[in-house]
Amino acid sequence: MKLVNALRLNPTPAAPEVVAFTGAGGKSAALFRLAGEIVGAGQRVVTTTTTRIAAEQIAQAPLHLLSGDGRIDWSALEDALNSHGHCLLLSDDQPPKAAGVDPRLVDGLARRAAELNLAAILVEADGSARRPAKAPAAHEPVIPDATTLLVPLLGLDAIGLPLAEPHVHRPEHLRALLGIADPATRITPQMAARLLLDPAGGQKGRPPGARFLPLLNKADSPTRLFAGRLIAHLLALRGQPSLLAAVGEAETNPVRERWGPTVAVVLAAGAASRMGRPKQLLEIDGEALVVRAARLALSSGASQALVITGAYGERVEAALAPLQAAAGGRLRLIHNPAWASGQASSIQAATNALANDCQAALFFPVDQPNLPVALLRRMWHSWRVGNDRVATAVEREVRGAPAIFDRRTFAELLALRGDQGARPLLRTNPSAVATLAADTSWLADVDTPDDWDALVRGR
Repeated sequence: MKLVNALRLNPTPAAPEVVAFTGAGGKSAALFRLAGEIVGAGQRVVTTTTTRIAAEQIAQAPLHLLSGDGRIDWSALEDALNSHGHCLLLSDDQPPKAAGVDPRLVDGLARRAAELNLAAILVEADGSARRPAKAPAAHEPVIPDATTLLVPLLGLDAIGLPLAEPHVHRPEHLRALLGIADPATRITPQMAARLLLDPAGGQKGRPPGARFLPLLNKADSPTRLFAGRLIAHLLALRGQPSLLAAVGEAETNPVRERWGPTVAVVLAAGAASRMGRPKQLLEIDGEALVVRAARLALSSGASQALVITGAYGERVEAALAPLQAAAGGRLRLIHNPAWASGQASSIQAATNALANDCQAALFFPVDQPNLPVALLRRMWHSWRVGNDRVATAVEREVRGAPAIFDRRTFAELLALRGDQGARPLLRTNPSAVATLAADTSWLADVDTPDDWDALVRGR
């Protein structure tokens, strides 16, 4: 994935993105990588820092301007953007490190973005002396008020290192934040997650209203990727999305995986008129179909499972009560009072019930008892590596369920109407759908008594 997509940016001069990078482990590399993506998309960007920046980092910008008197030469900036689409803004360039700008200058620049046709401003908001981990000192980070997205970084090469120099920048601050006295203590994924979420750590200085998305950098080996996934999982349990990246590897897309709270939705609201009885409660291997589906949702790799009830709601809820109690809050039941109008209303009920931090949702019906959990886990992996729509295909024909939809598509789910699922959203633009080959038997549903008899005979 590109950074601009994984960070969920929508850069536009009418509402410019102001992205502040903090923490340690690749801030400059991330900043200039993102700037290159924005320019590559035909938009204009200003990069800057509110701390200090080294000469080799300055060289990554096509041109830099100075604002030593605290003012911007607007005509020179316009010329630079016209020529290159990207300009680095500094206050001086005296070796060995150039000084950054006052954060109020960034706020003023954001106010004039429309005049400059400027889509984004990217800010390196603290220093880390090239260490992979740090906790901020009292005077940092220096984050502009106009910031729309705060991105704290952590280098995954920090995991397993002692909480001491030369491994950690100002290690006394990090030990104090974690409540650890012994400098020989080694950094764990749990410590990393705490650092990123702490109000005195990764969230320090976050302006009101600014989005927050940690970036776990240097996921460039199996060991570091594994450590990153552990941290990302811990963050997701706290409702926090994150990214696993290797921004320094120019030959590949920088973001390896995206993580965050996700939901698996079981659609179980129908009247089962063709079956002649509530198929949600039909038992196979001693287990009701709705319980089987809910258990599958819980095991799919999603953070949470959601069952949409409708017809037979009370009986379905009673059947699910033991599993819901055992799930410890991971299983929610939502009643759809408009169930009779068709499946679209259940998709809408589910989408409306998703938490604001939900990053993607997996939908499947209650009557696909042969769905393998491995297939659902493969679908979640496909979403994590950047696919916003993921579905199954049989002999290259896209099926409607199971299917995963990224939060970018939630408005489309809410626009569905009638007695159809989300298949039209998958077939309208098939090139935008990542498909996984599936066996026909895995996707077989149970609609009629004959279907049920065939399923039972085949077991």
